[in-house]
Amino acid sequence: NTSNENGFYNFSSGQGSNIANALALCRGDVNSSDCFTCINNANDELRNRCPYQREAIIWYDYCMFRYTNRTILGVAETSPSFYMWNLNNVTNVDAFNQAVSSLMDNLTNIASTGTSLGKFATGSARIPSLTIYALVQCTPDLEDTVCQSCMSQAIGEIPNYCDRKQGCRVYRPSCNFRFEVERFYNLTAADTAATPSSPPPSTASPPSSPTTTENDSNSSGTTIIISISAAAFALLLISICIFVILRLRKPKLKPQKHEATEAVDEISTVESLQYDFNTIRAATDHFSDGNKLGRGGFGAVYK
Repeated sequence: NTSNENGFYNFSSGQGSNIANALALCRGDVNSSDCFTCINNANDELRNRCPYQREAIIWYDYCMFRYTNRTILGVAETSPSFYMWNLNNVTNVDAFNQAVSSLMDNLTNIASTGTSLGKFATGSARIPSLTIYALVQCTPDLEDTVCQSCMSQAIGEIPNYCDRKQGCRVYRPSCNFRFEVERFYNLTAADTAATPSSPPPSTASPPSSPTTTENDSNSSGTTIIISISAAAFALLLISICIFVILRLRKPKLKPQKHEATEAVDEISTVESLQYDFNTIRAATDHFSDGNKLGRGGFGAVYK
């Protein structure tokens, strides 16, 4: 017999003392193709490593697979446990621990009540210079209170194995969690809100929650603000350019106007010195060479 519910598989085979029960659980953010691949690899690996064992369990990043001859469906199993931690340490230990504790509690409460994706939740919390990403999951066959108890016990191991570490994983047969300072899971509808341990720096549009979605929203808001500022700056720059161009053009116009005025004045002066022909002939002694000064562009010049 086999049943499947959102990446959770329950297998049973045989009868009586020869019965074999198996459970497989894929991470809630993993697609069905990767889920099947992970479970098949886990099954093959257990057959090779534990060919004669009545009970065995294996954890991969994407899935968990276990089998036993006992009844395990709906029963919480807290052992064995498997621990992994990030080698890097945090600097602001108190703020980091407070943020992790708050985030894990919030996600445990959400995951334990179950969703359409199973008992699974992801979320993030921000502290100065760091964002903490976390994932919690229980097998969906557990009651809400049983899931919460399993997670609380697992989270209680953080000081023993992951103190001051930037990341930690605790795997148990019925529940598991992980947190890191870099996002390691795929964004899904299960990504949930988490209250930050300290308020983030104020922006033009304060985020309603510090989840990754809100970060994107906050980034979009920032982009809008930058775009508006850039448009305003461009308009101001265009106005300045127009003003400068007009300022540069005005000095050029004034001399032209002045030169035109002077030219008119000169023409007026020339016009005011006109005499009739008889007067000019008498003044130049009938255009004698003795009164000739030279030659110009229009002929001889007389005094």
